[in-house]
Amino acid sequence: MAAAGAGVAVIPDWSGLPEDLIVVVMKKLDIPAELFRAGTVCSSWYAAYTTARRVRIPIKDTAPCLLYSCQADDDPSAAALYSPSTGACFRIRLPDPPLRGRALVGSAHGWLVAADDESNLHLVNPLTATQLALPPVTGLHHAESFLDDQGNLMYNLQESLDLDTQEGPVSYPARRLRHFLYRRVIVSCSPSMGRRCIVLLLHSPDGQLSFARLGDARWTKVACSDSLKWNIGYRDALYNDKDGLFYLLGYDCSITTLDLHGSFPPVAREVIKGSTLWDDPTKYIVLAPWGDLLEVWRVRFMEEPTTTAKSSMEVPPKVVTEEFWIYKVDTDEQKLVRIMSIGEHALFLGFNSALCLSTKDFPTLRPDCAYLTDDFHEETCTHEHNWREIGIWDFKTKSYTMESLGDVQSLHPWMNWPSPIWITPSIN
Repeated sequence: MAAAGAGVAVIPDWSGLPEDLIVVVMKKLDIPAELFRAGTVCSSWYAAYTTARRVRIPIKDTAPCLLYSCQADDDPSAAALYSPSTGACFRIRLPDPPLRGRALVGSAHGWLVAADDESNLHLVNPLTATQLALPPVTGLHHAESFLDDQGNLMYNLQESLDLDTQEGPVSYPARRLRHFLYRRVIVSCSPSMGRRCIVLLLHSPDGQLSFARLGDARWTKVACSDSLKWNIGYRDALYNDKDGLFYLLGYDCSITTLDLHGSFPPVAREVIKGSTLWDDPTKYIVLAPWGDLLEVWRVRFMEEPTTTAKSSMEVPPKVVTEEFWIYKVDTDEQKLVRIMSIGEHALFLGFNSALCLSTKDFPTLRPDCAYLTDDFHEETCTHEHNWREIGIWDFKTKSYTMESLGDVQSLHPWMNWPSPIWITPSIN
């Protein structure tokens, strides 16, 4: 530090601090906001931030953040992370291909599942900028690629569910296929665990199943069995690290466990039978902190736009949540028991793997509420840049209305593509 004469202010050279001292300071910061910001101060602090990531400093604030497209500086790879638990919002940059050209179809363990312009899937850690390729679309048993007359990449997808009378395949432009192919993507553990990480796809036609381990060249089809019916139409799934099983939720509300760690073909067991053929609600399966399995049904309606004589543009309707039904799964009695409250807990629902967190662990989150993003598949497929439903649903008020998620939505009208998603940041 240069000597200062009388009356001259001394300006400290923060970039000259020893790296080990900076890492000690970073261990005291909340992650991700403060740690990430500290890493952008200068090159020496970024080196310390890299060290902090490598030694895997324990994350203090593990509440989910909302990740959405950010138009700052016209960078198509820019994203914003907003934490509803702290109110902090900061900008990050994802690795190529640009975020605005991708579809976000899942998230878990701090990683995004993103589909590129060719509809191929990647696992992306937005904080570390690590990216891992999953098997391509053509690695699925019912998909093949070809070039059209103009040389554009296309896919043929076999969508027939009738095993006796197979119909011809349906052709999709490469970029459009991702909107119709992927229903849910479930990741068993952090991709940093390598081959121990299993990715389960619920895909077209009608929620069929395929899986892959990191490093696989192809997806493995999960064949039908007595417990896995081809016409069930699986709508959601979760991975339970307590027993190492995937839990599959059918459109008829049935739940089936699937063991992808053991022999092949995998063992499946129905734990609760189907009870309804009502497929309208979006259905989620959630493992509650107190140990119960929950089924959460999100009922929506189509809100037609207000039209005027001066308006020449067709405005698509809004799809709006109007009600929630929450059920505890009683496997002994083989029934769903409706509950009206989740007490001191909060749900996070959207394209992410559904989460239920204790608000005692996160006191700034609102209890007995659901934090929501838009995952109405048919609407996001048809209108990429339409209005997106984002907000908080309070189960206590019975007002049947969505409350604002701070000022995020009003401040950032461009956050409609890709559809915003919840993610629990991780530097692993």
